[in-house]
Amino acid sequence: MLSSIPAVCLLSTPALEECSAELVNKIETSTAFKNKKRRYKAAKKLARVIKEQRRMAKSNKNIAVALTLTYRNSKDFSPKNISKFLDNIRRKLKRAGHSFAYAWVLECASHLHYHLILWLPRDFTLGFSTLSKWWPWGSTWIKSCRDVNAWAKYLSKLDGITNLPRGARAFNYGGLDEAGKIAVARTALPIWLLKLLPKNMCARRCAGGGWINMATGEIFHSPYIWTPLSIRLRAELIHFS
Repeated sequence: MLSSIPAVCLLSTPALEECSAELVNKIETSTAFKNKKRRYKAAKKLARVIKEQRRMAKSNKNIAVALTLTYRNSKDFSPKNISKFLDNIRRKLKRAGHSFAYAWVLECASHLHYHLILWLPRDFTLGFSTLSKWWPWGSTWIKSCRDVNAWAKYLSKLDGITNLPRGARAFNYGGLDEAGKIAVARTALPIWLLKLLPKNMCARRCAGGGWINMATGEIFHSPYIWTPLSIRLRAELIHFS
């Protein structure tokens, strides 16, 4: 007599591919794997950030500007440097009645440097004398970003983010509207959850497992069960007698 036999279904190939990353994450412990996964998630998030900022820029009739800020000496690095630089731009734009959206990536190649994309009004200029004043730690390079897709793709590769100074962030961004913030937050959600959540809502992990809709309080649990050998759909136990 059979009893308490789980009724399970093997996932289809596409679904298996979607869930395999979660399974590997539970099994794989190497630093190389963790760094690769972290970089992939960061690149995906940054790409979405720039996509949302571009949407906003079209409404505000802003243009994209590519900017590189390089340290002459890496010992001068401080997370406050980039914050002060961006604050100077933000204050100047605010006085003129404009908002400010940006994204940056910190890299370490021959010299420590930031790559940025700034979304600015067409009549707003950043001259080299101003840039030198606001960035006294090294050199600057600025150019109108005519090919936003290419520059965004370059930034989203997150090349050279290894061996960064202690306490340094690999990338950051700001200036998104509420719709943009939700869209970016959704990039970190599992695919199965995105299919259940309305497009204008987001969720976070909740105590005890599962994900909670931050707007409604509804809790979602993964439809998958993982084992070291396979990934299967949840199913009620069927009892045979």
